[in-house]
Amino acid sequence: MSERTASCLCGAIKIEIQGSPFLQNLCHCESCQKYTGATFGTMAAYKNEQLKFTESEADVLKTYNDTTPESGGTLKRSFCGNCGSPVRVQSSKNPGASVIPVGIIDGGKDDFKPQIEFFCKRKAGWVGAIEGAKTVDAMP
Repeated sequence: MSERTASCLCGAIKIEIQGSPFLQNLCHCESCQKYTGATFGTMAAYKNEQLKFTESEADVLKTYNDTTPESGGTLKRSFCGNCGSPVRVQSSKNPGASVIPVGIIDGGKDDFKPQIEFFCKRKAGWVGAIEGAKTVDAMP
């Protein structure tokens, strides 16, 4: 992967992404379930310098400091104040990285393949295994 873009549902927030993510994962923790509105989060982790917010997101980018994640620390969960789309997660444990929900990345998603699934102890019983992905019951 070289350059990609990502955007929220209404298009008010746009992100230019340089290079490949250093981690692609699914997270089944309750916090990610509530943040994404799905049974798991499909996420791609990048170094902060790989991401450039290109629209004047200051007017619409909202942040919630999640102090209850099972992984510990605080997660800064950002979303669009217009449409509610989740757009970025930053952890106090890894301030140099940002996690982007794969669903907001524009274009094909076939080249995103989870390497690991976190919090499998919370995984819905109907969700199958991902070939080649490591599974863990918590976050290492």
